[in-house]
Amino acid sequence: MDHAAQWTKQAAGALFMGLEREAADALLDAASQRRFEAGTTLFHQGDAPDQLFQVRTGLVKMSRVNPDGAQTMLRYMGPGDLIGCVAVFRRTPYPATASTVRPTTALGWGAQRILELMQRYPAISANALGIVGDRAREMVDRVSDLTDKGTEARIASVLLKLADQIGRRSASGIEVATPGMRRDIAEMTNLNYFTVSRMLGAWQASGIVRVARGRILILEPRRLLQIAG
Repeated sequence: MDHAAQWTKQAAGALFMGLEREAADALLDAASQRRFEAGTTLFHQGDAPDQLFQVRTGLVKMSRVNPDGAQTMLRYMGPGDLIGCVAVFRRTPYPATASTVRPTTALGWGAQRILELMQRYPAISANALGIVGDRAREMVDRVSDLTDKGTEARIASVLLKLADQIGRRSASGIEVATPGMRRDIAEMTNLNYFTVSRMLGAWQASGIVRVARGRILILEPRRLLQIAG
């Protein structure tokens, strides 16, 4: 890979979007390359926001524990996604725990350093504001789904979100594959595991999905979209 292609690969993701070369270079120069084995915790819910990460390869799971001790899976973070951005930009404790699902490489910035770069380069600050806004809108949409949709539509909506976040397209459809997939969907929809399993089984019988251990292949995304409303 030549230098230009390598630079383009590194300067990928929403934080780098539309930056002039000087600002992008400053971001890359300030970053450290990090490697994490599967099952590594990047930070815990409630920790001080001292690091910002951008996934380059691999997969990170964000989860939160409520005051009653119940865990909720929030989302998966893949290549290009920023982890810890809301906490770092707002200087508040991390609202969730980040842990790697697969071996992962990431760019990492110290919180103070990234805030200095945002002050120095307004375009970085604008990108950061857009990212935080997108996360807030995503959470509003999720709350709306939980309150406005029925069981079947909620499961369909979450499965489509997971397909968008981590799905891989093939000739057969869109594959969504992680350990504990059904449990994750149950947590994200605020439904129990057996309800999710029963619905997936019904969709499999109807030819909408094909279900295996830790893997769901969406065969008919349009039908799933209709169910999601």
